[in-house]
Amino acid sequence: MLIDGSAVAHKILAELSKQPTPTKELAAVLVGDDAASLSFLKQKKAAADLLGIKFKLYRFSDSLSQHDLIAKVSALSSDPSIGAMIVQLPLPPQFDRIAVLNAIGIAKDVDVLNGETAKVLAPAAGSLQRLLKEIKFDVRDKQVVVVGSGMLIGRPIISWLMGQVQQLTVVNKGGYDPKIVRTADLVVTGTGVPRLIRGEHIKKGAIVIDYGYGRDEEDQLTGDVDLKSVQRVASYVTPTPGGTGPVVVAMLLANFYKLAS
Repeated sequence: MLIDGSAVAHKILAELSKQPTPTKELAAVLVGDDAASLSFLKQKKAAADLLGIKFKLYRFSDSLSQHDLIAKVSALSSDPSIGAMIVQLPLPPQFDRIAVLNAIGIAKDVDVLNGETAKVLAPAAGSLQRLLKEIKFDVRDKQVVVVGSGMLIGRPIISWLMGQVQQLTVVNKGGYDPKIVRTADLVVTGTGVPRLIRGEHIKKGAIVIDYGYGRDEEDQLTGDVDLKSVQRVASYVTPTPGGTGPVVVAMLLANFYKLAS
């Protein structure tokens, strides 16, 4: 079965709409003019608008120095009218990503990129938790494979899964081997390699959650999963688009409610 991420996201937003709307601003920083980053930010703004959240985009030139960018991010983080903030990744390569993210105080780090906090889960980890809850899948005593250990997706998901599952295996796209995932009850992937994972790689009845996002040789938007073949084997799988993406955005806004309240 396909997991309808858009429907899950609407459910989360409906739950949030019953809470008092934070009066503070959700600030987003975009450095440069990356088209994909701007598209992702528009999706976040659209979801924020549905809830009546003040969402403001701050665009900075990629000609700024590292020092000046950190100063601008730090100033926004210190603004009492801002409840939480996003620095949209990836940053242009000349910037030290960690130093820029560290300029966001943990209390306003809605993406949970500069240090874990007990208050909220990173949106990727929160989205996985919610998707598994929706399909009533308990990770305890399960074998889990995470393909891709990137900062935005893999790393927070790995951190959340550790200590909960029977066995956790982590591989990156360069070391991907179908044999590794054939015994997994849950496969979580986020490499951005189109159709890396195929049905013959998957254990029958497994759950496959795809955070990958890219375009194939025909310029078609796709995930890491070859959906047609995986659907024939998995019990549940997320499509791309319409799978994990909307849920990640909804969980980011859920974090905002907690941080800005």
